[in-house]
Amino acid sequence: MATMETILLASFGMAIYIAFSIGANDETMAPLAGSGFVKVGTAALLGGLMAFFGAVFLGYKVEETIGRKLLVGTVTTTDAIIIVFSIATWLTVASYRGWPISTTHSAVGAAMGLGLIKWGIGGIAWERISGVVGAWVASPLIGLLVTMMLAKAMKRVLHAHMTGLRQRMRLSREAAFFLLGWVSFSAFSRGANDIGNATAFISIMPGQDPLLVRLVVGVGITFGLLILGRRIIRSVGLNLVKLSPMSALVAQISIASIMFIATLLGFPISGTHVLVGAVTGLGLAEGTWINVKALKEMLYMWVATFVAASGISAATYVIVTSL
Repeated sequence: MATMETILLASFGMAIYIAFSIGANDETMAPLAGSGFVKVGTAALLGGLMAFFGAVFLGYKVEETIGRKLLVGTVTTTDAIIIVFSIATWLTVASYRGWPISTTHSAVGAAMGLGLIKWGIGGIAWERISGVVGAWVASPLIGLLVTMMLAKAMKRVLHAHMTGLRQRMRLSREAAFFLLGWVSFSAFSRGANDIGNATAFISIMPGQDPLLVRLVVGVGITFGLLILGRRIIRSVGLNLVKLSPMSALVAQISIASIMFIATLLGFPISGTHVLVGAVTGLGLAEGTWINVKALKEMLYMWVATFVAASGISAATYVIVTSL
């Protein structure tokens, strides 16, 4: 019994660590900070609180997909621990190397790695996996296109009706207030979509209350944002593309809508994908400079993450079952 309790505590510890890493790498608040309306620290605090509420109250949607719908076979407690361990291990390696990775790709990759090595091709729910991968591809493209169209439409309206400098300044201030609402909604949806990466395989363990698991582990996201998240917020919001309150509002409308719809449908998607797609669309619409090299590096790491997490999970399963 003592050994099982120790294993369970260790699993919770790893899940909280994963959640902390999610918060530490959450760029949801970047457009708000990039607009200059609030300081980076304030943006991190607001994002942490809203992500926590989203994780607790709506996180069950994606949690159900990751924990129960990706694999055909029955996931045992040992399997769940291996998957959580694999996610945490790859996050540690990536953090040490300073690589920008997707926790969503890590979670799905780790689950698939175990499923393939344990049951073979037949152990994977390929139809559901195809839907998830399709959402990965579509979400940043939709974010790019929607943001670009909204930005161009907004630009036409401004040129047609806002001719004076005073009018534009007043509109910019008003946009900043609307931005607070949309960015809060976006952080809520991001927390709801991301928490399953940390809790899905803990929640399916015997005797666990999923709501309580999300409540405990969700704290990790908040502290991750408060302690380390501000560096990512500063990097994306201030360095990738310079945002005005109006352009930041356009980006957040796109991001929040995509994240919320994906969460309601139970699709685990990368918030990083969506945000970078939206900010890139904004840059294209406004003709501002975009760090193409940084975008390529992030794309490479997203692919590498899926492969690496799968490999770690499969290797760990082989080692554990051979003992």
